[in-house]
Amino acid sequence: MLTEALGWYASIFCVLFFTGIGVPPCPEEAGILYAASLHALHPETVWWPLAWAACGLGIMCADAVLYGVGRRFGPRLFEYRWVQKVMSAERRARIEKRFHEHGMKLLILARFLPPLRTGIFLISGASRYSFVKFLLADAIYCVVGVGVFFLGGAWLVEQLDRVRHLVGHWAVYLAAAPVVLYGLYRYYRYLKKRELAGLAEAPVSVLQNPAGSVPPGEPAKDPQGAFPAMREAKTALEG
Repeated sequence: MLTEALGWYASIFCVLFFTGIGVPPCPEEAGILYAASLHALHPETVWWPLAWAACGLGIMCADAVLYGVGRRFGPRLFEYRWVQKVMSAERRARIEKRFHEHGMKLLILARFLPPLRTGIFLISGASRYSFVKFLLADAIYCVVGVGVFFLGGAWLVEQLDRVRHLVGHWAVYLAAAPVVLYGLYRYYRYLKKRELAGLAEAPVSVLQNPAGSVPPGEPAKDPQGAFPAMREAKTALEG
C-alpha cells in the first residue's frame, strides 16, 4: 500500500512538473485535476494533504527551472524563435515595462492566465527579479489557487462517480461531453480574443533600458487615475 501511494504521489509531481515547463504543452490545471481525481477515487491510498503538497512542489520546481533559464540566458533568450512563439516581442516589452513596479502582482495574476505565465516566469529570471519574492508569489498560488482547483475538482469527481454508479458509465460520458467541448470552445475564443488585442507599437523594453521607458527629465504620466498599480498590472497581462 505504501509503495502504491508513493507511486501516485510521484506521478502527481511529475505531471505538474513537466506540464509546468511545457512538456507536453498542457495546462497545469489538468495536472491538478488529475491529482484531485486520484484522491476522490482512491481516498484510502492517496491522502489529500500529500496530494496537494505534491501538486505545489511540482509547480514550484517547474517555475524555478523557468526562472533559472531566464536568469542564465538573460535578454538574448528572447531572440530564439521557440521563445517568441511563447511570448511575442510586443507583449514581452509591455510586460517588462511594468515588471519592476508590479512584479508580485504580475506573478500572482499570471498564474491564472496559462498563455502568459511561462513567458512571465522567463522574464522574471531574465530581469533578475528577486528569487525570494518569486518563490513567495508561487507559494501563495500553491496554497490558494491550487487549493481551489484541487478541492473543487475532487468534489466534482466524487459527484460524477456517484452518478456513474446510479446510471452507468456511458450516460455520464454523454452528459459531460457537450459541457466539456463547449467549455474548451469558449476558452479558445477567449484566448483568441486576447491574442488579437494588442498595441500597434511596443514600448521600450526595460531589459534594454533599465532606467525605464520615461525619458530623462520628463515626469512620469499616470493617465489611469484611481488605482493605477492594479490597472497597469492588469493592462500588462491583458496585452
